[in-house]
Amino acid sequence: MWTELRTRAARRPRLIIGKDSGFTLVEVLVSLLVLGVALMSLWGFHWTSRHVNTNSKREARALLLANEKLEDYRRALGADNMTYDPNGSETITVDNIEFIRTTTAVADPTYNWKRNVTVSVQWREQRGGQGQVVLQTIVVP
Repeated sequence: MWTELRTRAARRPRLIIGKDSGFTLVEVLVSLLVLGVALMSLWGFHWTSRHVNTNSKREARALLLANEKLEDYRRALGADNMTYDPNGSETITVDNIEFIRTTTAVADPTYNWKRNVTVSVQWREQRGGQGQVVLQTIVVP
């Protein structure tokens, strides 16, 4: 019986702790390189999405400002105020962003009671470019 137990114990694989345990320096460096490349690509996605989100907010604010001016003009014409002149330019600052709103209202050459109205809002983009929103409509009192 003792011989049978000894032979079974001798056949079992042993866990060898020594030189071959753990990671080598090359394996650690390769894994850090792979992790670094993955994090850099994620950072690029984050930066791009943040830039697009900021520009979308600015464009939505500019559309709101342009629509606000059109509604002011419609209200003034609805009150039979045909002398109201919205033509001109104004600078509006919202959340430390400077918007330049330019309005042009021209009487239709064929029908004097119609007005062709154009509202343009411009702003400076983050990377130095310029954004612009233009709304055009015909206003009839």
